[in-house]
Amino acid sequence: MKRFNRTLSLLLATALVLPVFQTGTARAAEVSSFNSAVSHYDYFNDVYPHLNDTSHVLKTVTYEDLVTLLDSEGTYAVLVGGAWSEETQADIGFINQVAKQYGVDTVYNFDTKLDGAAVDIAEQQENPYTKVVTSTSQGVTTNTTNYYDFNELYVELADKYLTNLNPNTDAAITYSKKSPDKVTTTGTVTAASTVIASGEAKKIESPFLFIYDKDHKDGEGNAAPIIASLEKHGSSADYTWNDFLTADPNDGDALDTAKVDSYKEQVLNVFNKVPAADYDSLTSWDFIAPAFNKHEDQTVGRDIFPTHEENGEVVGNDGELVFVHVTYDELNHLLDSEGNYVILFGGSWCPNTQAAIRFIDEYAKKYNVDKVYFWDTKLDAGISVLDPSADPHNSTFLQVRDTNHPLAKLYVDLVNKYLTNIKTQYLPASNNVNYVENGTNVVANKLQVPYLFAYNKDNVSADGSKAPILGHVELMYTWKNIQPDYAVADGVIRNHANYTSALDKLLTRLEATPTGLTGVAPTTSANNNGQITGITNKALEYKLKGAADSAYTAVSGNAITGLAAGTYSVRYAAKNGYNGPTNAQNGPTAVPYAAGQAVDVIVPAFDGPTTPTTPTTPTNPTTPTTPIEEVNAVNSVTVTGTTDPATGETVAAVSASDVTSLITKASKAEAAGKAAVIGFQVPATADTTSSQLTVPRNSFNSIASGTNAAVKADLSIGTVTFDSKAVESISANSESGDISLIVSQFELTAEGKEVLGDRPVYDLSVFAGDKQISSFGGGKVQVSIPYTLKAGEDPESIVVYHVADSGDPQTIRGRFNAAAGTVNFTTTHFSQYIIGFNKVSFLDVPTTAWFHHAVSFLAAREITGGTDEAHFSPNAELTRGQFIVLLLNAYGITPEADGAANFADAGKTYYTNYLAAAKRLGIATGSGENKFNPNNKITRQELFTLLYRSLEQLGELPTAKTGAAAASYSDAADIAGYAQTAFAALVETGVIKGSGNKLNPEGVSTRAEAAQVLYNLLSQ
Repeated sequence: MKRFNRTLSLLLATALVLPVFQTGTARAAEVSSFNSAVSHYDYFNDVYPHLNDTSHVLKTVTYEDLVTLLDSEGTYAVLVGGAWSEETQADIGFINQVAKQYGVDTVYNFDTKLDGAAVDIAEQQENPYTKVVTSTSQGVTTNTTNYYDFNELYVELADKYLTNLNPNTDAAITYSKKSPDKVTTTGTVTAASTVIASGEAKKIESPFLFIYDKDHKDGEGNAAPIIASLEKHGSSADYTWNDFLTADPNDGDALDTAKVDSYKEQVLNVFNKVPAADYDSLTSWDFIAPAFNKHEDQTVGRDIFPTHEENGEVVGNDGELVFVHVTYDELNHLLDSEGNYVILFGGSWCPNTQAAIRFIDEYAKKYNVDKVYFWDTKLDAGISVLDPSADPHNSTFLQVRDTNHPLAKLYVDLVNKYLTNIKTQYLPASNNVNYVENGTNVVANKLQVPYLFAYNKDNVSADGSKAPILGHVELMYTWKNIQPDYAVADGVIRNHANYTSALDKLLTRLEATPTGLTGVAPTTSANNNGQITGITNKALEYKLKGAADSAYTAVSGNAITGLAAGTYSVRYAAKNGYNGPTNAQNGPTAVPYAAGQAVDVIVPAFDGPTTPTTPTTPTNPTTPTTPIEEVNAVNSVTVTGTTDPATGETVAAVSASDVTSLITKASKAEAAGKAAVIGFQVPATADTTSSQLTVPRNSFNSIASGTNAAVKADLSIGTVTFDSKAVESISANSESGDISLIVSQFELTAEGKEVLGDRPVYDLSVFAGDKQISSFGGGKVQVSIPYTLKAGEDPESIVVYHVADSGDPQTIRGRFNAAAGTVNFTTTHFSQYIIGFNKVSFLDVPTTAWFHHAVSFLAAREITGGTDEAHFSPNAELTRGQFIVLLLNAYGITPEADGAANFADAGKTYYTNYLAAAKRLGIATGSGENKFNPNNKITRQELFTLLYRSLEQLGELPTAKTGAAAASYSDAADIAGYAQTAFAALVETGVIKGSGNKLNPEGVSTRAEAAQVLYNLLSQ
């Protein structure tokens, strides 16, 4: 168990819940795509319509997760209940509000209905499920009846962990575990069932909120793990959401504040039995890794997920894991939602899942997949609470994938409803999962675990056929024989290569159709060097639109190059998934997946020479970015709103006629060759803390379809400008409601202020109707927040933090613009952002030094540090390894995990995993014999070559030409062949400037010089 870092989880607060605005944009169910290659699914906002909070603190736990939690040291808040419960539906939003207000960062939710509907372990079974297995031996056929009393799971759990359970009623749940009946077809009883175990536990009813600490004792020293609890408002009476509403029919759906406050007071009296700072949370590592390490194949002699000790705490070597356990009901809703998902079927009990789990985590991170939704086909994970020594692999008690299991319908219906193009090694004709309904045998493909697949419910193949599974891997290895150094009988290391190459193939397609593609115009009149960027790690193919399908050409690398202007069709190419059987000659069985639907990408025509601009070297970091209105035609309208002084919410709605007028003006500007911006200004009042602009849906769609205009919303609190691609992405959302843009400002909590100081926090939101849109299909949004420097603050040290999904702040690229009095940044997704101040000083970096601004800027963003706590050593010569770390940190490129392909001399030190990332991306190619020479001093031409490759990889090469040319310098002939392209491009755009008519390509770079180069780029 890892104690949650509360100083980061409680950063954000002001009101009990985020504002719900007046024009139908309540925060409801969402499927949000974050800064990741895959979508994030919010179960609670999907199934609890009254929760209405996208930043809630609720987290589902499976039966296995709950046992893990109850076995862990610490104090936890647990809510027992499910979406099927009217009472839980009524209460869950208020429980969430009180938890957040009090400072509880996670409330774990366990549903006693393991399928979300009928399999209730906390409801007495009068007639336990049975399964009859027929077998024949020595000519005698025997029917064996096995008994499944699922109440056993609840009773054993309560008896072991909830020893001081005290619910509202005296009702009890009992179970009797019976041995099987064995009866021959002639009627001879060879073994009659007998009760081999039984038990009883007090029955709880949903919602049951309790605070748990396994080591807690009461005043007399007796074990009392349940510190406090609340069950159904403290009574056994049934109730619904309507019981919280006023009795006056004229009030509509208005809440009765007295009733709400009374219930919330009861909830608070549960939480406040423990100080807020004492509540704990478990990480994904805590829920996943120990279970796999416990059940692993010990013949390898090392853990699946290795650990080390750090500050007296056991920490996983792999960091946070990408896996998120989901319940059966959660999985069904996820499969029915829009988005791109990576899903794993398997379990910690399974030796084959044990073999693959760590490599799945490694390769998911490699492909920017931060969520792999993990469903165990054993609803109880095969564990026995009272007998931990029982082998979970042998348990089929709740294995719904088991042929003829009493609950096989759960598996069969899920596969047949959602996974309609499933491919497995087992075919229905030979090995299947089935159940009989109304005399009909219903069958589904039986898959083996681990079964890993990419999924989008709306995907169709190029021929129009429905194909929700985009690819899969179903390969069976053990933890021992999948190791990178394990050789099979013929001496070949094959299994690891088979599995990891299958992962590579799978993870090169994570979406139904390609997104994030951008056409780049040719740069010469020859019209033959246009590009399409945004293809990294995507298995795509392209052709000129209108050409025959046979013209599709496979692509790789970071861009499609050598293109003439025109419209191109780009799609995911046909690919293979992999399953058994596997043989030495041919490897795994390759299973074909058809090509996807194509998207059109326009490569614009060459439009003449680029207008020269001044060099990009700033005299200080506050040099203003050119406002968008200075380079584009901006047409705007002021939209007057109303402000609620009690809440600070300003709400405005633009009329359809005003939008039509702006579209007309934008079209005229575009016809005149100008880029157009459609602007809306919403004036604020002194009371405004949240500002919302609503645009009629049809009007917004007309902006997207009728123009290429950006949309700029000046909401006074902050200004957001959506480029045309982002506008198109918002317009394409399937929700039909109006488009609302919201900027809200609030404060850090007291704990947050202790960490970051008194810093402003901003929440940026876009809604289509009541559906939140968090990402913009590869489009970008410029954000500008008014800000005045405080006493003692310098511009370089103003930083912008993005609040990650985990709740932790992460530094993003942003800067203070002194001329405009704003903090500016560009984002591809909306979330919460903090304007921070992080002053870092060094004794050898005086304010008068030419490199002062650069070093201060980079150090504030933790891109670079000092050689010790007080010194930067600006004149120290830089090594190749040091610059790789600096470069990748500057551009947010994540180092590879341990064990990734690397240079032979990468060693095992601070730069090792950075070198692996640079090698994989093609930034660093080495110096021969697969060596990088990381400890050699780095020359200017080596530095600029690495920089050029990075900018090319990221699509961030400057394009504005200065009129300079590398050939004009007296030592241009000294530039090595490998560096000539880099020098040419970077000199032309002003990134490199010579000294005394020399470029000095073979000179060694200092730390200060490298900092200045990166600052020149990052501060623009």
